[in-house]
Amino acid sequence: MKNQKFTFTILLVMLIATQATLANPGGEGDADRDFTCGGSCHGDPGFNAQSSATITTVADSTAFAGTAYQFDVSISTSELSSTRLMGVFLLSSTNGNGDHPEENGWHIIQDSNGGSSNYVESVVPSDGTISLTWVLLAPDSPQSTQLMVEIHHGDSPNNLDRAYLGISQPHEIDVGPIPENLPGFATDWTAPASRVMGDTSPLLIQTQNSTSIEVLWMLEGESNAHSASIVTDGDDQWLVELPATMGDARLMYQVTTSNGDYDVQQPWLTIGTRAADFEGSLWGARLQSFASAFMIIAFMIAMQGMLQPNPRRDELDHTAEVEAAEAETASVQEPSIDAETPPPPPPGLKEDSGDQEYLERLIKYEEYPDLLWDPVEEEWVDDPNAGGVE
Repeated sequence: MKNQKFTFTILLVMLIATQATLANPGGEGDADRDFTCGGSCHGDPGFNAQSSATITTVADSTAFAGTAYQFDVSISTSELSSTRLMGVFLLSSTNGNGDHPEENGWHIIQDSNGGSSNYVESVVPSDGTISLTWVLLAPDSPQSTQLMVEIHHGDSPNNLDRAYLGISQPHEIDVGPIPENLPGFATDWTAPASRVMGDTSPLLIQTQNSTSIEVLWMLEGESNAHSASIVTDGDDQWLVELPATMGDARLMYQVTTSNGDYDVQQPWLTIGTRAADFEGSLWGARLQSFASAFMIIAFMIAMQGMLQPNPRRDELDHTAEVEAAEAETASVQEPSIDAETPPPPPPGLKEDSGDQEYLERLIKYEEYPDLLWDPVEEEWVDDPNAGGVE
C-alpha cells in the first residue's frame, strides 16, 4: 500500500511539473510591449544595471509613405545568462507609453522570428553577436520619425538577479510622399509567421497598385534563389506556390511588385514551419492528460502486483499422522497360533461328540459328501472327515 501511494505521489508531481513547464522558461515570449517592460518585467527597476552591449542599427534614412521598410539590428555582448537569452524591443520613442511603432504610424509586416511583434527573444550565438531584422510599412503620411532598439538580458553569475538594459541611439527617418501609383504591399497585410509541416497550400500575398508580382524563394542557408509560380486571385491578391517544409526549416522569399511604371523590390521575408495545430479545448487536453495519468497508475500497480512475490501458504503435512497410524497398526499383533493346540471342533459338532453313539446315528448321503444328517436333532452337521460347509 505504501508503494502504491508513493507511485501516485510521484506521478502527480510529474503532472504538475509538466503543466508548469508549458510557460516560457527563461523569458516572457515574443509579444507587443512598451519600453517600461524592459525594467518592470524583471522585477524592481531599482535593481536594473546598464548593459555593456554594442547596438548597431542599419536602415535607410528615407522611406516612402505606406511602403515596405527594412530595419536591421546587430547586437554584440559578452554579458549573458547561462541560457544566453536576449530580449529586444523595436520602439518609436522612449516615453514609456505609446512607444510601440504601430502607435506612431508604422505597421510591422514581420519580425526577426517570423511573427509581427515589436518585442522578440533570441538566443545569442557563442560568438556573442546577434542580427535581427524587422520589415515594416512606413506611416501613411509624410513626416519625420524615428526607430530605436532596446535590449535586456541577464548575466552569469548574477547574485543580485539584476536585469541588464541597453538602448540604441534613435535612427531618424524622413518619410516622404509616395509617388503616385507606386506598387507595394497592402497596408493591412501581414506576412504569415509559419506554415503547417508538409503544407502545400499557396501563400496569399496582398498588394496595392500592382498589376503583377514576381517571387523568389530559397531555404534559409541557401545561396541560390528559385522562382515561384503565381496565380492571381483578384485585384492585388496573389496565390504563390511555395514548396512544403518539414522539421524546423525556414523558407525565405522576396516579392517584386510591378505595374508597368515601377518595379519595386521588397525586403526578404521569412516563413517558418510548425507542427499541425491542436484541435480541441484546453480542458479537453487536461482531461486527456488525467486519463493518461490514471492509465499509467493502473499499469504500474498491475505490474507491481505481478512482480511482487506471492505469499505461499504452508502446505499441509500429514507425515506425523501417517507415521502414528502405521505405528499403531504395527502394535496390534495378530493372534498367534499354537501348532500343538488341536483345532476347535467343526461347527455343528458338540465338544463331547466323542460319544460313539452320537457318531453312529449320523447318516451320510452321497449327494452331500461334506455333511452328515442327525436324525435325532434333525439337522445337518459337518463331516469331521471332510472339509466342512463352504
